[in-house]
Amino acid sequence: MKNIILTSCGIIDEEFKNNFYRIINKKEIKDKKVLYITTAADGEIDCDKSWMDDEYKTILNLGFEEKNIYEYKIGEKEININKFDVIYMMGGNTFYLMDMIRKYNFDKIIKNTINNGIIYIGSSAGSEILGNSIKYALPFDKNDIGMKDFTGLKLIDGIIIPHANRKEDFINKVKEEISESIYLLYDENGIII
Repeated sequence: MKNIILTSCGIIDEEFKNNFYRIINKKEIKDKKVLYITTAADGEIDCDKSWMDDEYKTILNLGFEEKNIYEYKIGEKEININKFDVIYMMGGNTFYLMDMIRKYNFDKIIKNTINNGIIYIGSSAGSEILGNSIKYALPFDKNDIGMKDFTGLKLIDGIIIPHANRKEDFINKVKEEISESIYLLYDENGIII
């Protein structure tokens, strides 16, 4: 069974939290192991990263124990991803994240992980990569790596746009441009698939 949670800033809203607890038993959450992937943040150069601390707190506020949260950077070393109950893919630079995923064949790992029932929580770039294309991050993320192939992981059939509450004009333009589904992620909420 696939359990994918798409967010812009983590699971914050109380109603959304309650929906999340239907997937993962709130009473057992303290024993669950989380692989916290922060790779995308490394692609954010010369910017304030205080949002990372705030988002990390959202994971703790769900009830996960800090001792069970393992921070990981793609390509850092080999890891047995199957020993985790939850994969939390942090936001940051979408192009940098996708580049690292491709370099280390992490796309296969993500797909296998999701297909094997491990819960995947994406935040911002961590959500956006699951769609058909990451092209729509161009106005917001620097493409310092010079990426030309904007194909996403295609685990979600459509385009995923995080921080939709800040992008109304852009979203209207995208709607005129494409016919595929658009998943809008607002900062306080998200989508559970």
